[in-house]
Amino acid sequence: MQAPAGSFAMSRKSTDTKERILSTATNLFSSHGYTATSIDDILNAVGITKGAFYHYFNGKESLCEAALDEAIAAYHGLADLQEKEETGAKLSVWLGRLIERQTSGEWLYCRLIGRLTIESGGLSAAMQDKLKSFWQWCQSFHELLIRQSSTFKTVPAGIDVSTLARLFIAAHFGAMWLDRCAPSEQDMLKICESLLLLAGGRAGPIA
Repeated sequence: MQAPAGSFAMSRKSTDTKERILSTATNLFSSHGYTATSIDDILNAVGITKGAFYHYFNGKESLCEAALDEAIAAYHGLADLQEKEETGAKLSVWLGRLIERQTSGEWLYCRLIGRLTIESGGLSAAMQDKLKSFWQWCQSFHELLIRQSSTFKTVPAGIDVSTLARLFIAAHFGAMWLDRCAPSEQDMLKICESLLLLAGGRAGPIA
């Protein structure tokens, strides 16, 4: 039996409302942080009542968890695209693709995960676990890219793949937040490219 046209419209409206709440919360959490963002801030920004909000989410914590899940899924989706790349400069391509989205003003997931990471001590145990798992995945993924990248046939002596991967993650994370406080004339891609040049030394074999 075909569903009435009215029920489809209501279902569509319901989905749109939930997506607007999630999108607005992602923007507010990434800009102001979890603690500084109240449910009233979200309600006012979306233009809905508390009843409408609680129809979709149990509270601010469950909403933030949903936003974090969406952000992590977006990173994994981007990583799936990256694995299909046949170029030898896989790490460089990944960083370029990530920074392009990050600086577009539309892809807020870098900022969201960064902000929640900074505030992680005040988040729920569930969100802390999600963030920890995400950064562990990020570490492993960067290690994989380094091993697959022709740029790193050799690296400076005494530096292993794990250390090099963490260096790139820390540089990207640090540059993103430093730029919010003290913007640089050099964009993040230029900074990461410089790090690639420094790390692609010829002093020793990759470990």
